[in-house]
Amino acid sequence: MSVRQPVVIDVPFRADDIQIEQCIDQVQCEVDGSELTADERRLLKTYPTVYIIRGKERKRARGGYEYDDFVVYVGETNSIVRRTKEHYTDDVTYRSERGKKAWRRLNQPGSHILVIAQNHFNKSLTLDLENNFLSYLLASGASHVTLVNGRGNPQEDYYTKPELPIITSQAWRKLNRYEPELFPAESVIRDSAIFKASPFRALGKDQIAAEDAILGRLRDLMNGWAAAPQPPDSSAPVENGELIVVEGMAGTGKTVLLSHLFLRIMNELVVPVAGDGSGGKITERPVNACLLINHEEQLTVYNAIMKRLGLQNKDGVVVDKPTRFINKHSESGHGNGLARQDYPCDPVDVALVDEAHLLLTQGNQGYSGSRNMLVDIMRRARVVIAVYDLGQVLRKSQELDASMRDALFPEKRFSDGKVRCARRAANVAGFPFHVENLLLRQQYRIDACDEVVRWIDDFANGRGVGPIPQDPAREGHTPYQIKVFDSPYDLKMAIEERAFAFDASSGEIVDDTSHGLSRVLATYDWPYSGQSKPESGVWEVRIYREQGGWVSYGASGARGGRGSRHAQAAASIAEVPRTQYFHMPWNYQTSATGDEAAREHDKAWAEQPHTLGECGSIYTIQGFDLNYAGVIIGPSVCWREGRLAFDPSKSCNSQAINGSEDPEANLRHELNVLLKRGVHGLYLFAVDGALEHRLLEMQEAGASE
Repeated sequence: MSVRQPVVIDVPFRADDIQIEQCIDQVQCEVDGSELTADERRLLKTYPTVYIIRGKERKRARGGYEYDDFVVYVGETNSIVRRTKEHYTDDVTYRSERGKKAWRRLNQPGSHILVIAQNHFNKSLTLDLENNFLSYLLASGASHVTLVNGRGNPQEDYYTKPELPIITSQAWRKLNRYEPELFPAESVIRDSAIFKASPFRALGKDQIAAEDAILGRLRDLMNGWAAAPQPPDSSAPVENGELIVVEGMAGTGKTVLLSHLFLRIMNELVVPVAGDGSGGKITERPVNACLLINHEEQLTVYNAIMKRLGLQNKDGVVVDKPTRFINKHSESGHGNGLARQDYPCDPVDVALVDEAHLLLTQGNQGYSGSRNMLVDIMRRARVVIAVYDLGQVLRKSQELDASMRDALFPEKRFSDGKVRCARRAANVAGFPFHVENLLLRQQYRIDACDEVVRWIDDFANGRGVGPIPQDPAREGHTPYQIKVFDSPYDLKMAIEERAFAFDASSGEIVDDTSHGLSRVLATYDWPYSGQSKPESGVWEVRIYREQGGWVSYGASGARGGRGSRHAQAAASIAEVPRTQYFHMPWNYQTSATGDEAAREHDKAWAEQPHTLGECGSIYTIQGFDLNYAGVIIGPSVCWREGRLAFDPSKSCNSQAINGSEDPEANLRHELNVLLKRGVHGLYLFAVDGALEHRLLEMQEAGASE
């Protein structure tokens, strides 16, 4: 497809429309240095355009180093001259003090406006391009960026939509050459966890339907609060809760939906406040909402997003961990920490919970009281919106008892193809509430045909291992690749090759989905402890070859390890030939040093370059995307008597095994999480010889079909 290059110029941001027009007339070259033609100038002044207003201020950190602090607004218009004048007098769109303050920063002298035009631009295309740039800038490589935009406006299908990715890349490359700090290479952006969780990403039809249903319910509930004979006391604990459960398997877009929904709640909803009963008018107040994350890696991502959107100026204001949220919304004077959980106070209006299947459903040494974290959150929030996947419950402490499962997930709730289960009364741990369920069905992560997605799902859920289907090539799509290896070395090398996002000969960045963020992962079949170290000093995935097959080695003598669960070598591991002994650090055993440590401290595990030499687990990768996932399947997953089996005696995940009524289910969920990380490919190696044979046999069978 041949698409004309967009035109990109940079001019000062002025209040007067005549000045803006004069500035455009005086520009001689684009940002990449190419000469501006009369026809291109006409496009800028008479066609729809996309524009990026940016202010930049040099600041000094407490540590003494200086940095650029950016404030950015992205928009689109049919008349760039008229629109800039409107921006200077805009006091309606930015009703919040946060928005007004950011806009005043943009209106300071020194701000510039980048204007982008192209001969095929129409309203839908410019709106979608605006949306793409918002997601890109949210994941910018600059250390301090604030986006002024309150929301995006993604479009459905239109006749020039196939040109959107090409025009996005062409324009972004020009911006990257002009100011690489704010506009880093597109391949770097697309590998970013912030980009993948961006609230400006376009939603699919089922996500839009779920979001509309949730926003509609919230508006109804909030109007009901004001109309109630006795509106809820703002400081009293919640007595009758509202729970909305969003269900969906791994890769169905739950995180993107939650991110999108939270931004809309913060920027669009208000809570009506009833008058004094003597004819007083109903007023409004902002929604008091928070986003609760129980996964450390996701917590890092959400904190970064909300700071860049200006919704918090530091970590932990609107984004928090469930334990801290429960503690903060508990009365003082009842002991320390979570011992106060039975004394809720000061509830928020809305709490959104990502990965709610990770919440504790029973107590531990530091968690007593109701012994149910979801109930404790509901007692501190008038409405709770919880993203939940029963297939990602990984520990005994996350398992639901029969009464809670029946209350939240009744059988046949989505029968007859339904994706919404009607609101109903429920009770858990003596707490009454109303609950409704919404279902996301569409697979968004795995970019493959239905047959490939079905094969991965069957394997991930323990249903079987059939012939591996081939993903057909089609226009604009790189076929998804499932590849089985007979050596962990070969799998690691293949993932490293995929991870390199530059051409070795030229050193140029490769903007190609066949390269980029790729990592090695493993089932939790090797010992690890965050409180101790093995004698070697590093916890590792260890596998050695014995009599033609590979065997897991359990780090004999490791302090805190569980090597007795694994086959042990008769001779010392030191005697095994180096080429026959695979070992790889895992679970945060390596760390960045020097300047890299400062740059990477707020990035997720997979985004940090040094983790390419480390093996990830469910605890480092759950909830995240990879371009290619290389999964080492340990001995707890095996092939026995013609079917897939799970052997708890071979697992080192004590939290999944000890005390569980169904440890095999937890191991199956663990495999499910790992196999569904790859967007463009899945590489596999199995320690169990029979499973390795079955996978290689099915790879050959699939290739011959």
